[in-house]
Amino acid sequence: MRFKNLLILLVLAALLCGQAAAARKATIRMRPAEGRGKVDERSGFRRGTGRALWVVRTSLLSRESLDRLVEQAAGAGFNTLFVQVCGRGDAYFPSRVFPPAEDYAQRVAGAYDPLDYLLRKAHARGIEVHAWVNTLLVWSAPQRPGSTAHVVNAHPEWIMVNAEGERMSDYPFERYARLRIEGAFRSLAEPESARELEKFLLDLVSRYPVDGLHLDYLRYPSDAVDYSPAARRQFAARSGVDPLALLTQREQLEQRLGQTAVDSLSRRWLEFKAGLVTGFVESLRGHLRQVRPELRLSAAVKPDIDSAYRTFAQDWPGWVRSGSVDFVVPMAYSKKPEQVYTQIEAACRAVGREHVWAGIRAWDVPVASVLERARRIEPLGAGGISFFSYNGMENNAQFFRSVRSWALGR
Repeated sequence: MRFKNLLILLVLAALLCGQAAAARKATIRMRPAEGRGKVDERSGFRRGTGRALWVVRTSLLSRESLDRLVEQAAGAGFNTLFVQVCGRGDAYFPSRVFPPAEDYAQRVAGAYDPLDYLLRKAHARGIEVHAWVNTLLVWSAPQRPGSTAHVVNAHPEWIMVNAEGERMSDYPFERYARLRIEGAFRSLAEPESARELEKFLLDLVSRYPVDGLHLDYLRYPSDAVDYSPAARRQFAARSGVDPLALLTQREQLEQRLGQTAVDSLSRRWLEFKAGLVTGFVESLRGHLRQVRPELRLSAAVKPDIDSAYRTFAQDWPGWVRSGSVDFVVPMAYSKKPEQVYTQIEAACRAVGREHVWAGIRAWDVPVASVLERARRIEPLGAGGISFFSYNGMENNAQFFRSVRSWALGR
């Protein structure tokens, strides 16, 4: 009888422990929802929603500009800064992989470390700093980079190529604007190119206590590239067809293989390009788990899901679903408020609202309209809202006053 009673007690204890564990799990799952909208007793600002600013790299060029950035952000209730530390295949901190940016080298290098300075200042005010990196976009100026170590000079074979065989870094400067592309892009088809970029990112996060890594331009500039030798060679080895022939000899291919087969090859070509980008994200995430497992990885992405994939080979819903990134920031920069809302709503449905931060255009939109969009989006329950950009708004006192009122829940 004594043994039976002891057994019953043990079973009850196990059940109670199980219930307690389940309760703890339920509490953990509910915390974001419960905390959302509640007020932080110390600051008075609402908790649970990310309020972010994209900060362009020129803000890193003086201590005074960084002091002002932190003061304005803290005063308005911002809790996150996406700070651009790599603009065009270069660095705005003492990187051991990429060469220093030219304006950084002229005005800052050796005097102080702007990223270290900013991290100490921002963290003291309770603000997270996510290192914002332009990944594949590597150059966009009229003249070539001055540094021989820059990828455009050191490894021209790593630059994307168009169907005519021209490297993007060799385009006349005015062509970028005519084609509505930002500049020359790095190709991920060359394994060493991908490795160098990943090495830069891992070196960055292993040396600085950044709260997150924010990837931008992790895509193709258009569907008119990349016909680089490495990309063509790899796709031909998989499919038996040169991808350039899908563009320049399509009619002959259809006569030989049939339209259905050629359509299938075109889909495989797009999958191949998107796969290179996705493969890079997956590899990076795997290495980050070893170096900085707690680090949050995010990406600024094209807001229209279908266009992001078909035109830019950017399968960002797949990145989220696989756990390769923690959240995405769709850049919903349309001047039409309804389109902004629709794009963010679609993103929340596609990958879950907690994995979406809304990216809102602020630099040339009336402040009242900017905040109206933020307030309309907020009930969707997105993980946060980011405004582009601090540099376009830093002299706009009305913007910071209005954000402060919004952050206070007024």
